Amino acid sequence: MSRRPVDQVLLVDDNPTNLQVLYKTLEGASYTLLAARDGEQALSIAKLALPSLILLDIMMPGIDGFEVCRRLKADAQTRGIPVIFLSALTDTEAIVKGFALGAVDYISKPFQGDEVRARVRTQLRIHRLEMELSRRNVELEDENQQILGAVAEGIFSLHRDLRIRSLNPQAEKLVERSLKDCVGETLFSLLSLEQQEDEVIEAISSGRVWRAE
Repeated sequence: MSRRPVDQVLLVDDNPTNLQVLYKTLEGASYTLLAARDGEQALSIAKLALPSLILLDIMMPGIDGFEVCRRLKADAQTRGIPVIFLSALTDTEAIVKGFALGAVDYISKPFQGDEVRARVRTQLRIHRLEMELSRRNVELEDENQQILGAVAEGIFSLHRDLRIRSLNPQAEKLVERSLKDCVGETLFSLLSLEQQEDEVIEAISSGRVWRAE
């Protein structure tokens, strides 16, 4: 049986004492712990290491935690990394701003060890489930494409407004156009189905399959 990779957790705080407390709190939990003392360093480490979770202080000199989070979420490489904010700020506006920027949780200073460990465990579990779901969705999409590619019929998948969402290779041959050129076009602009238009519209509105020679 293969072992699950060890989660990497990035700790970001400009106060070395706070970093030490966080490190001591989490060091026995089988995580690989990374540390950054400012926003620029945090962004650099996050891009290189792609940690499973970031514990991010808000009040830091230079780039504060809000800006670090905004940049993380704006980057395709790092936007999926969950962020837990750490701060002595307890006003609702700061908390709401953090969540609006994409944070998944919020821990108030001074830290409570049990709370930190519990919230980290929870968010790492959620992150693993989301990654597994994403991987499985990709696998299912690949399987669907293989099935669609193997059938002899041309298959069109439509939005409710009759615009093309996807089609299989046989359908591409039928209309003599590629998937890229067909997506967004209406079915009737690709096929001569004027006499069956009512049947097609009824089938789409009821969510059932419609077949034609």
